[in-house]
Amino acid sequence: MTLYAFKIGLLALWAGWYSLVVITNAADALKALAILPADWPLASQNFRRIREATAVYNAPPWLDAVLFAGVIIWQSAGAVLFWLALAHSVAGHGVDFPHTNLAFTVALALWGAFILAEEIFKQYRAESSHLLLFLAQLLSLLALHLLPG
Repeated sequence: MTLYAFKIGLLALWAGWYSLVVITNAADALKALAILPADWPLASQNFRRIREATAVYNAPPWLDAVLFAGVIIWQSAGAVLFWLALAHSVAGHGVDFPHTNLAFTVALALWGAFILAEEIFKQYRAESSHLLLFLAQLLSLLALHLLPG
C-alpha cells in the first residue's frame, strides 16, 4: 500500500501552516507599525511576546523589531521551501527529498533557535510549544522518509 497521498498531505499541512503563521506575524508587525488598527483580529501577538522576553535584559526597542523581522523572514523562507517541496513532489509523483529535506532543515533550525532564545530570555512557558513543534516536524520528516510510497 502506498502512502503517497498522506505524504503529500504532510507537506501541504506544513506549507499551509507556515503560510498562515507568516500572515499572522506580518499582520502583527503592521499593527506594531500602526499601519493596521490595534484591534485587527488576525494577528499573532508574537511581537508583544518578543518585547516581554527581551525586557528581561532591558534590551533596546530596535532589537525587538530586528528579532521579529528575522523570525518573519525565516518563517517566510520555510513557507516557500515547503511549497516548493510540495510542488516538486506532486510533479514528480513522489516525495522530492532534496527539497523536502531543505524545507525541514530550515524549519527545524527555526525551532532550535527559538528553544535556545527561550533559554537565554528565560521564557520557559513558551519553550514547550516550540519543542512540540520541533518534535512534530521531526516526526513528519521521519514519516516521509520511513513510510512506504
